[in-house]
Amino acid sequence: MTNRQPPFLAVYLSLASLWVSTAAKGEFPSVEMKALVQTTCIGCHDSGTDTSLDFDSLGSDLNDEASFRMWVRVLDRTRSGEMPPPSESRPDADALSAATESLHASLNAASLVSQRRSGRVPARRLTKRQYGYVLQDLLGIPADVTASLPDESESGSFDTVGTSQRLSAIHMEGFLRAADEALHHSLQLVAPSKVDITFDLEGNAFLNEFHEKPVQLGGNVSRRLNQGVALFRDSDYLIQSGILGLAIQQSGMYRIEPCLEAFQSKGPVTYKIIAKQPSGGATIIAADDLLPGEPITLSIETFLQPGDLVYITVESDDAAIASLYVLGSKNFQGPGLAIRSWKMSGPIHDVWPPTGTRQLLGDVLAIPDADDEAPRIELSADPSEHVKEIVESFATNAFARPIQPGELDRFIALAQSAIDEDRDFTEVIRVPLRSLLSSPQFLLFDESAGELNDHALAKRLSAFLWLSIPDAELTKLADAGKLSDDDVLKTQVERMLADPKAERFINDFLGQWLMLDQVNATSPDEDLYPEYDEILGMSLVGETRAFFTELLNANLPLTNLIDSEFTFVNRRLASHYQIAEVAGQHMRKVSLPEGSHRGGVLTQAAVLKTTANGTVTSPVTRGNFVLTNLLGTPASSPPPGVGSIEPDTRGKTTIREILTAHRDNESCNACHRKIDPPGFALECFDPIGSYRTHYRATGAGEGFFAKLSGKSFHQGPPADASGATADGVDFSGIDEFKQALMNQKEQVARQFVSQLVVYSTGGEIQFADRDVIEGILRANESQDYPARDLLHAVIQSRLFREK
Repeated sequence: MTNRQPPFLAVYLSLASLWVSTAAKGEFPSVEMKALVQTTCIGCHDSGTDTSLDFDSLGSDLNDEASFRMWVRVLDRTRSGEMPPPSESRPDADALSAATESLHASLNAASLVSQRRSGRVPARRLTKRQYGYVLQDLLGIPADVTASLPDESESGSFDTVGTSQRLSAIHMEGFLRAADEALHHSLQLVAPSKVDITFDLEGNAFLNEFHEKPVQLGGNVSRRLNQGVALFRDSDYLIQSGILGLAIQQSGMYRIEPCLEAFQSKGPVTYKIIAKQPSGGATIIAADDLLPGEPITLSIETFLQPGDLVYITVESDDAAIASLYVLGSKNFQGPGLAIRSWKMSGPIHDVWPPTGTRQLLGDVLAIPDADDEAPRIELSADPSEHVKEIVESFATNAFARPIQPGELDRFIALAQSAIDEDRDFTEVIRVPLRSLLSSPQFLLFDESAGELNDHALAKRLSAFLWLSIPDAELTKLADAGKLSDDDVLKTQVERMLADPKAERFINDFLGQWLMLDQVNATSPDEDLYPEYDEILGMSLVGETRAFFTELLNANLPLTNLIDSEFTFVNRRLASHYQIAEVAGQHMRKVSLPEGSHRGGVLTQAAVLKTTANGTVTSPVTRGNFVLTNLLGTPASSPPPGVGSIEPDTRGKTTIREILTAHRDNESCNACHRKIDPPGFALECFDPIGSYRTHYRATGAGEGFFAKLSGKSFHQGPPADASGATADGVDFSGIDEFKQALMNQKEQVARQFVSQLVVYSTGGEIQFADRDVIEGILRANESQDYPARDLLHAVIQSRLFREK
């Protein structure tokens, strides 16, 4: 096992502790730093000047958080060359280097002492998503039971960070409700009644009525066939399970088996199978292209709950169906979707009771030989003994560590009243398990200052890569004390990344880092962007997820985040990007054609849509995204009083003119000269991620037929994507901007590593973490920072392996 604390470290920490104790006595800052302040800084930053930094009052006690943060700011701004400003004379290079190096050493020592004393990660709990996945894996249930839990609070960071997490009475009530629902799914011994139905598509009275109904009432968009029905326009109210006679009354996995065919079409027709919840939400279960030819019978399994509806529809070609409203569905000769037949069955299960229930109840569960007999509880001892046995086994898995003597006594005792009331054993055992699933031992990460023990390491690792608890292999290695071995840990990371559960990490990490979770927060204006549809919306996030997965799996350089020669598309997204010869609605890797303006995450439609409001784009919003999310160099907060000073924007008609006025204002310039350029570079992309040379403007027409003909908007003024970066590099558009951004590839890698550290550990980056991150960057610089190697380096680092 690798020694995590070399001998010199104890001496170093001892000296650092002594330094911190004397810092408050006036021995900080160093002579070199004092000289720099007096010769270079104090003229603009003393008590007589109106700035956010006043060296006259700035404390020298680095145990004080406010003073510590301000000294860090002094270091960062002097090292970056931001201070002194260009208008002032530069200090002697050697004097500046000596001062900043001494300041860095002092700050690093103080930060290290704090970390050794209490750890770098604050107390934290499972997130809402983690809690849901843990219950699914622990109890073997397919349901997401977290609807009763409040969403995590927006903090500008990851929801895994302890300092931003809340744990209120509302949260505890939500955890209890989620635990109740999960146990309800897991502790059912009587198999649910199975339905097996073939829908009557030709004889359904509702459908036959709508075939003939006027267009104004939603009809005349379908046609009865000798076998099945044809649907010509996207509809969520016609070919629907509830209307056809199936009401979902029991939760479980259902099998959907439609026979579909491209109808009256020379090209592909896209079908969609969608589940609609009683709350109004909807999820695309499946979507793909059907080529002209023979019908295709699908078999798709999905989890449904009471009140859910399933419907089959077509991604209609609006241009093709314009004549549908003139000719009527009987005479329409355009393309559509033929649903020849449709069967549904469920709930389905491989075995009953499910594996999770069998593992949970253990020996008290008797499974009969006959298929027509229900499983039953058979107690061979006092019920309290069985409760003790089940709770101990369950808690060992749930807590992901050995159980301490007496730790479970209070949980076990909770079952006694139910036992005394002679209640059914499934009700008896539910009581302690419910309490256990909402206990601090289950909800909180049990981590102590210093190096994590193997069980804490296993829990942190599984929460990171699987959003769940350790599986049997991780637990076995932790029990044997082997997981902390470098080679063993690396092997386990490789195994975990190869598991389908790693998709949870990719989705959650990207959802927060690149704001993909907010991609549907706004709806594109239907008049300006009538081409936006469900399939395109589904495809946007799929591209970015597949792209990042490729970076990890192929260990590609992080420079691909800035620009790449490939991306992932399906037919719908390829059409959006004007990439030819892509068939089918599945994502696949494609080489970008010569002259394409795509490549890298900034030109992916998911990011472009997330950073727009559905109607217009804002260079400020997109520029801030580039600085904050990709580079990790957000613009500084405005100086005091800047909010009361507004530039004169009278007569300005374009966003570029307005922002130029802001940059001409001295108070605004410091931020806008950094924020605006990357935002300007992305102005060649509209709110749905299409490449544009002109803006769109409304007013040319209204109504459905205007949208069909493309007359609901007209061409507006030219879109100007030129500019100059804050350091003076001119660019004429997005391609040249990405070339300029390549000069900051190290900063992109630094931000990526930092984001992995924060997300995986739940602790924000502290000053003492910087040297570790720089070491990771130096070790991977020559290969342009391979993504998988960086992930391994983060996990092997002390930042991940210590509290």
